[in-house]
Amino acid sequence: MINILKKIFGVKKQKDTSEKTTYLKLEKFKSKNSDDRMSDIIILGNTGNPEVFEVLEYAIMNDTDSGVVMSGLKRLPNFRGDERLLPLLEKLKTKTDIKKYEPYYSMALLNLNIIDENEFNEIFKK
Repeated sequence: MINILKKIFGVKKQKDTSEKTTYLKLEKFKSKNSDDRMSDIIILGNTGNPEVFEVLEYAIMNDTDSGVVMSGLKRLPNFRGDERLLPLLEKLKTKTDIKKYEPYYSMALLNLNIIDENEFNEIFKK
């Protein structure tokens, strides 16, 4: 009887979306293609969920695709207050190719109030 009612009223099984909304294992992230990695960083980074910080940090520091790195940098302000954020910013200062990710790097610093608007403008006058 219940099965008949389900068919009549169209009770649908919900799609599992937990992969995009919960912690994404780093190893799984690494195995994806660059478009999927960038999509994950955008979706997960927008949440500001501390459980995805490790993936965000890996993407910014190690990913070979510049789009993935820039997507991660853009989302750093969403993690304001996370105790791992300042150590990551310190590591970014030493990253040899960080300048190629401008203006995303400086925009992250500006949005985190690490630099002010005048300092931001000075960076791009050069």
